Amino acid sequence: MPPQYLCCETDKRVAELRRRLDEFYGTTVVYDAFKATNQQPTVWAPIRSEIERLGSAMPVGHKVRVLEFGAGRTGFGDYLGELRNRIEFHTQDVTPQNEEFLRTQCDRVHVGDVLELPGPYDVVFSTFVWEHVSNPVRVLTHLLDSLSVGGSLYIASPRYDLPGYTPPTARHYGTLSRAGLLASLTLRRLFTRLGGRPAFLIHTDPSMFHRPWYRDADAIHWVSLHDLRRALPEGFELTLPPTTAPAGLKGRIWHSFCLLFVKITKTREGKAKLRGVESAA
Repeated sequence: MPPQYLCCETDKRVAELRRRLDEFYGTTVVYDAFKATNQQPTVWAPIRSEIERLGSAMPVGHKVRVLEFGAGRTGFGDYLGELRNRIEFHTQDVTPQNEEFLRTQCDRVHVGDVLELPGPYDVVFSTFVWEHVSNPVRVLTHLLDSLSVGGSLYIASPRYDLPGYTPPTARHYGTLSRAGLLASLTLRRLFTRLGGRPAFLIHTDPSMFHRPWYRDADAIHWVSLHDLRRALPEGFELTLPPTTAPAGLKGRIWHSFCLLFVKITKTREGKAKLRGVESAA
């Protein structure tokens, strides 16, 4: 049954999943995010405002240090316009496929694990990458530790905690298998929402290994806002920045229930210790 393929990042199967994903990203010619420059003005607008606020409070000659992880073919630098000259912009990705492009957009490119970047950063963000991370607990802990005091982490991604919604990586299962999976998932989400341990679920049997490629067939981290809220460490504050919903009923429903966009701000010095979770060493 499909529920057996849901686990946390400490499960031994996740290492093999990561290997297969990295092999795909390093060789793919069908991945949409690698074909065109990424533009996300709806969620970038609050990030830009934060950069402006931080920059106005800094001494002359100092720049706001910004990291975009999982940058792909980001258009964020061009989106900033003249503000780009007031930041030190770093990017990270797991594949060298976009390295040449990224070097035209930022001050430093890191190809490899984001855990290798020490910080500190005033702003860290990702747009529609969080759902592809296979070790979210370790990554979240590291990125929070990489923030300067007063700095913020922005995460925009789909969220997969709407009851009855089948995440894209599970759409190769039959009707009965899906029903069992969704029942198990609903109970797990309810447990977390009522005060239980956050799950940060990883799906180790994604449809990308069973069917021709389609969007988010590699979204193996089943993102939940409830996980982030329950795991939030002391010394950090989570808020939901306002964004504009797309036109149309479908767009408004997606924006209200299937979009995660959070800002996590470091309010005091100290290491981030997520609540109720266990991370792989």
